[in-house]
Amino acid sequence: MCRCKLCGPITFNEADFALSYGSEDRLLRVCRWCEQDLRFFGVKLNHVVRLETRHVRSIPLSLLVLGPVYSLFMEASV
Repeated sequence: MCRCKLCGPITFNEADFALSYGSEDRLLRVCRWCEQDLRFFGVKLNHVVRLETRHVRSIPLSLLVLGPVYSLFMEASV
């Protein structure tokens, strides 16, 4: 994923939307907060496309299956 072109250098937010604006259909990738701000300020947008997000957090299989028993075993082995 790429960062938001408006606030990305400061907040490190990932881009959630691809906005097309102007007569030349320029493309701007922004986060959801900047997209809301642009709509609030009345910027005319040609197309708004929601970008695919891949926020998947992986959990180790051993923690998923054993849960608290695994953590007790790890404490006992230390």
